[in-house]
Amino acid sequence: MNHLSEEPPQSPDVSKTPHSAEEAQESTESFIPDSYLLKLRDIVKEEFVVQYAYIDVHDNLPIFVIEVDPQIKERSTRLTERLQPHNLLAVIRQVELFEGTGDKSTVLKLIPAAPKKKASNYAMNLLLFAATMVTVLFAGWYFATSAPFVYIYINLWGLPYNPFVVMVLYSIAILAIIGLHEFGHYGASQLHNVEASLPYFLPGIPYGTFGALIVQQSPPRNRDSLFDLGISGPLAGFVVSVIVLVIGFSLSPILSPTEYAQLLAFLESINLPLSQLPTPLLFDWIWDFMTRGIPPGYNAYLHPVAFAGWVGLLITALNYFPIGQLDGGHVSRSLVGGRYHRLVSFIGVFLLFIFGYWFMAIIAFFLFGGHHPGPVDDVSPVSNWRKVVGVASYLMCILLLPPLPNPFLF
Repeated sequence: MNHLSEEPPQSPDVSKTPHSAEEAQESTESFIPDSYLLKLRDIVKEEFVVQYAYIDVHDNLPIFVIEVDPQIKERSTRLTERLQPHNLLAVIRQVELFEGTGDKSTVLKLIPAAPKKKASNYAMNLLLFAATMVTVLFAGWYFATSAPFVYIYINLWGLPYNPFVVMVLYSIAILAIIGLHEFGHYGASQLHNVEASLPYFLPGIPYGTFGALIVQQSPPRNRDSLFDLGISGPLAGFVVSVIVLVIGFSLSPILSPTEYAQLLAFLESINLPLSQLPTPLLFDWIWDFMTRGIPPGYNAYLHPVAFAGWVGLLITALNYFPIGQLDGGHVSRSLVGGRYHRLVSFIGVFLLFIFGYWFMAIIAFFLFGGHHPGPVDDVSPVSNWRKVVGVASYLMCILLLPPLPNPFLF
């Protein structure tokens, strides 16, 4: 007879269930007398009505078939706290308990919790942040000393120009957007008792950084916490990007038709074409609001701080597509559940592809795909107000994504 030890084995898989009522009954009769299982069953029964229990024959972990009531979210949260001294998690799923019946049952499987991480000295966080500071400052210097920008201030306007100030302003802007995005995630993880690291900044080119990330070290408890973890970063990044954009617009030089013609002639003389930035809807709306009263024919040269705001909008939009384990994927997983999340993910990849963001679509497909492990409690529904906010939040993808000049289908 197999016994359940004080240290349950690893490799849990809640989808593995007995294939017949006889097998479930045999497992129950064999393992219910075990003292440890009885102890765990008593803990589970403090929150749920247990119909019967058995041991998963594949990994020797206990499974309880439970009854569901409207208080399942609160009950699962309390059970998680009760199981912490045992270093266990109660994974709750709806599965077809007996193959071929089509009947779904709610099962609760006790699995080993991830081991507690040792206290970090944050050396890697600081090292990566320092490296990112260097690359961001280099990017800021590149933008601040660009030939058109310097020509406007010195040759056209005859004003004193300090590229170091512009370099620092750009660096502060881009780091604020990316950093507060990740600290939005970190704050939500602390609110929901999810263990997570501090942000790891990633140095890169040409904007100075490839972004930042936090490492989630424990799973979210339910769909509400998964939703909050997913949406918190993009919302924070969105707000900061808009603020940076407004500041950048106010700093952007406005050129008269004569000055604009002189700029074009100068750029032609040095064989440097003047490119136009593809701009999303929100970018255009803010610009139109801030430039009311400017005569027709006048043109703006985008300040590097405004460009940082544009980068922030782009990052937020791409990261919020409902794909895999992107931020938008966390939100869609909480809204539609595991059954439809893979389909939604592939739709998101397809949309990225036809909008012209092929490289991002390929990365999202191979790196994230449609897989998402879901929260610990995947049965209790997401709150109604989160459903409304979640659906409306996907407008960010429409408002913030710059249209590429050569999309796939249009």
